[in-house]
Amino acid sequence: MELLVDTRERDASVRATSRSVDGQLDMSFNVRAENLGTVRDIVAAHLRWWRVDDGTAFRMLTVVNELFTNVLQHTPADADGCRMAGLLLQKVPDGVTAVVRDHDRRPPVYSSPALLAEEGRGLMLLGALADDTSVSMTPAGKEVWVFMAIPELTEHL
Repeated sequence: MELLVDTRERDASVRATSRSVDGQLDMSFNVRAENLGTVRDIVAAHLRWWRVDDGTAFRMLTVVNELFTNVLQHTPADADGCRMAGLLLQKVPDGVTAVVRDHDRRPPVYSSPALLAEEGRGLMLLGALADDTSVSMTPAGKEVWVFMAIPELTEHL
């Protein structure tokens, strides 16, 4: 089954495209705080569809939310006030991968926040929740990749 949604023509205030086919979800959209819940719902639906266990799904949802929150907090808006970013979520034979792409050419900064600081723990959170992570700088910006192994597929009837 293939699904393609493109909202650019429907509403000029919404810029988003998504495609889902064969264990892969590819989305590009203007990251806004009020849309993060919808993104989590879409990701959660795909993880359920792929029969990913609840623990792995929860970790992936937390990581995806953190990565898009970082886009909101650390990437500058373009001339139209948009923070365009993308998500490639894939079911692979032994787990799930997610790649979040943004247009900011600055690499993430690892920090050691103060004990009571309310921010600065994003990369530590990724390291704690994901089985593997990496950051790649690209000509268009950067890509943050995470992998989570699936202990076993959960059968849902």
